Amino acid sequence: MAKNSSSKTVFLALTVNLFIGLIKSIVAVITTSSAMFSEAVHSFVDSFNQFLLWFGIKQSNKKSSRLYPFGRGKEEYFWTLVVAILIFTIGGLVSLEHGIDALNHPGVLKSLQISISILSISVILESYVLLKAIKELKKNKSESSILQLLKKSNDGPLIAIVVEDFAATLGLIIALIGTLLSYFFENSIYDAIASILIGILLMISGLFLGNEMKHLIIGESSSKEIKSVLKKFLIGFDEILKVDEIKVISIGNSKFLGIAKVDYMDEMSDLEIVNLNDKILNELKKVDDRYSLLYLVPA
Repeated sequence: MAKNSSSKTVFLALTVNLFIGLIKSIVAVITTSSAMFSEAVHSFVDSFNQFLLWFGIKQSNKKSSRLYPFGRGKEEYFWTLVVAILIFTIGGLVSLEHGIDALNHPGVLKSLQISISILSISVILESYVLLKAIKELKKNKSESSILQLLKKSNDGPLIAIVVEDFAATLGLIIALIGTLLSYFFENSIYDAIASILIGILLMISGLFLGNEMKHLIIGESSSKEIKSVLKKFLIGFDEILKVDEIKVISIGNSKFLGIAKVDYMDEMSDLEIVNLNDKILNELKKVDDRYSLLYLVPA
């Protein structure tokens, strides 16, 4: 279900960004605006990025095999990391370079009323996608801080969409302010500065997203809440006297691998322990289906 929701959010973002990118490109040619050029690049990069996120989701849904015994859930983190690199390089560096060039060689901006209109509409569209992504991120979560939710989530594509669309919305606002200042003061320097700021914004966004994916790819320990659910569940079995240690890592969106060191009743035979472990895993999936794999180790 979570996968399906992420796919829908990614597809919505892809459609909106592709449409906005085409409009921005036409306006950038008409107005010769650096900020609008940066925003057009930003939208097309985002569109390609969202295709990669969709591809990553499809790959991660493939079943486990001899080559990938734990499944391919983490593949979506790899493609999200690629997205982070593209945001930093193609999105950030290209916009920064274009803005610096426009600052050194200022030109005459034309038809800025069109730019202002398009940017205003784009802000509304991007804000809509951002709100949808945040709503999806907050679903069934107790944290109120968006930053906390991003750091605790293990849904790579959804994290990317929120980061991308936050950068897109803020970038559009920066471009709109730069265009308005250029229009009122008849000076293209504000447009060039806006392009530079958009480039810096995208580079920071790429670094943040890349850092989050690094943690998920390496195997960052899951939250205390996830471990607490597992510990409470295990202690509920009479045959388990004590749970000494629990380790849980993410192996994909809403997929966890758990390892628990438990103290069984002394009189239990090896066969009884094996049967109990099978029973525990089957019942755990009914209580919390996020646990794809669980290994119980005698203390």
